[in-house]
Order: sequence, then C-alpha cells, then structure tokens
Amino acid sequence: MMSRYWVLSFLLLLLLVPTAVQAAAINNPGSDLFSADPAADYVCPANVTQRYPARCPSYSPGARQTRIEYLRATLPNPLPTLAVEPLEVPEDAITTYTFAYVRPLPAATYRHPEEAAAGLPPLREFLAGDNWVSILGEVEYNGQMWYEINEGEFILADHLAVTNPSRFHGVLLQEQPQYPFGWINRDVNPSSVPGGPPRKEIVLRRYDLITIFAQELLGETMWYMIGEEQWVDQSFTSRVDVDPIPEGVGPGEKWIEVNTYEQTLAAYEGERMVFATLVSTGRSNTWTPSGLSRIWGKLPSTPMINRDVGPENPGWYYLENVEWTQYFNGAYALHAAYWHNSFGFTRSHGCVNLSILDAKWLFEWTTPYTPVDAKVVYGSTADPGTWVWVHKTGPVPGQE
Repeated sequence: MMSRYWVLSFLLLLLLVPTAVQAAAINNPGSDLFSADPAADYVCPANVTQRYPARCPSYSPGARQTRIEYLRATLPNPLPTLAVEPLEVPEDAITTYTFAYVRPLPAATYRHPEEAAAGLPPLREFLAGDNWVSILGEVEYNGQMWYEINEGEFILADHLAVTNPSRFHGVLLQEQPQYPFGWINRDVNPSSVPGGPPRKEIVLRRYDLITIFAQELLGETMWYMIGEEQWVDQSFTSRVDVDPIPEGVGPGEKWIEVNTYEQTLAAYEGERMVFATLVSTGRSNTWTPSGLSRIWGKLPSTPMINRDVGPENPGWYYLENVEWTQYFNGAYALHAAYWHNSFGFTRSHGCVNLSILDAKWLFEWTTPYTPVDAKVVYGSTADPGTWVWVHKTGPVPGQE
C-alpha cells in the first residue's frame, strides 16, 4: 500500500510545470514541496517524506533524498550545455609589451650602462614593494646584459624576471543563459551527492567552465549540481547569474556588472548578457566600492603607482604600461593585470583586475568610443561612458 502512495505522489510531482520546476531547482530543488513551518506535523523519515512531503519540514532526514530524486526526474536529459564562444586568442603574444618583475631589490637604473661603470649616480632606484617594467630592448656592455626599460633608462638584466601574462579569457554568450554558470576556481573532485565523498576518477580543473543546475544548503555550506551526479562545494566556484537592469540604467543601454563576492564580471546590452569572465577586485583592506557609476576615462596604456606611500615602503607598487584602463568611480578602474593569474580571487588595491584578453575586449566594447591612435578619451554628454554596477551578493540570501 505504501508503494502505491509513493507512486501517486511522484506522479503528481511530475505534473508540475517544467519551467517552474527548473527555476525552483536552482534555488533549492523541490523546496516548494515541503513545509516551511518548523512546527510541521512530522520530522519525517524517507518513507513519510515520499508520501506526505507537504507535511514534512525541509530539514527532515528524507527531504534531501526526495529533492534530489525529484530533481533527477525534472531536469532535461541530457543536461543542456551553455551556448558560448571563446574570445579570439592570438597564437603568439597577447600584448605588444614584454613585462618583467624587478628583483632583487634595491635595483638601480642608469641613462646608459657606461654611467654605471663610471660610478655616476643612478637615474633612479627601486627600493621596496612590487615593481613591474616593460622591456624595450637589450644591450651587452662589458660582458653584462642590460635591458632598456624606457627610452634612455637601463637596468642590469640580473634584476629583471621576465613574465608571461595569463592567457585566461571569458566567454561570449550566444544566447541568454537559462541557468547560472561560472568557473571552477581551484582543482576539485566532485561528489555524487551534496557533502558526499569526492569522486577521485573525476577532476575539475581551475578555469573549467561550468553550469549550475541546482543548489543545496548543507549546514552552512552551499553545494552546486554542475552535472549528473556531480556536486561541488560553492567555495570552489565563481558564479554568474543573469540579473535585472539596475535602477538608473536605461532600456537597451550597455552596462557592466561586477560581483565582488563571486569575483565575476558580466557585460549586458539591455537585459541580454553578452559576455562574462572572472576578475580580481580589492582585498578586504582595499575593497572595491559598491555602487553604480559610468566610465569617465579610457587609456589604452598608462603607468600606475601607489600614491599613498613612498617607494621605500613595502606597500609601494609601480606598474608600467597597464593596458586597457577604464576609470569608472574616481580612481577605481577596470584594467588588465599582467602581473598575476589569480582571477576569481581578490587581489587588487581596489581596481577591477582583468586578464589582458578580457580587458581588451571590454575596452573595445564600451563607450566612450576610443580611436585606435588615441592616448586618452573622456566621456561626454554626446558619448557617455558605459555604466558599471559593483555589488556583493553571495549564494545564500543576505550573504556577503
């Protein structure tokens, strides 16, 4: 008799509208089947949950099992893939600059290597902090290699470590995403069920693109379903959701969303998401401020320094040729970061760091329009800058 009740209950579940089922699955699959009243009739085992789900609280022992079974019956089979296309990536260099980190310190520069040999005073000295330069050329003098880092400025090659910028890039959306999606931010083995043992035979790699079909809160940890019998702890992901147009942005206007909790960025044309990627925003003591503002200035390349401290301070930084810089909130900017590959995690002094490929795509997509040979362009009434909305929203309501 009990099996008959279970069959009838399950058939009733399947009569629900599929689109409503899919929407509910993203937030808490099948949660609308259970009582929201903590003083519900039963603390239900699995067999009672299957027969009388509406009389059982969502935390009952059988609730999670029932939700997962319900989810399997209602999600599309096979699971859909996200319709995207990658950015166009050059086979060779992704930037015209050759960047290098200055170390060890202190390190002096001279107008020419012969001035160093003659014991003349240096042009300048790198004393502390993080210092990055771009190499224009090289010259050998007295058996030593020197790099020219600016016109008429040379530094001993032993003080430079040449770097290869990250080739990570986001995706162009061919259609409006139907499910949340994102990237794996650290290598992880998925589990068959939320909180279950890791599946050692499957390894999800950093920067793998994923789709999130459902989520389940287990204690204080949110778990995401990203494939059939594949669940991952939310902390291993950076998530993108399609959000409504912020108040103040006009219909059809371009706007950029930066989620400082998820460390993601999405670009929209009106309601339609057209691009998404990972970013690195400010650390806790140099956070990126929330709010809505416009891009007010664009520079294809510019140096950046820490104006709060001097070059002898450990907190000092000097960055040459920061590409595709777009100021949107005072001194806060969207810009390329060639000095790290930590996208998906906080890293910056407050700006929104992007990979070189992503920063270039955004620079060309946003307004004000920037001619190829322009050194700097400012927004105007006739050509206002694209909107940038910075906010902080986690997977659990009220989470920041």
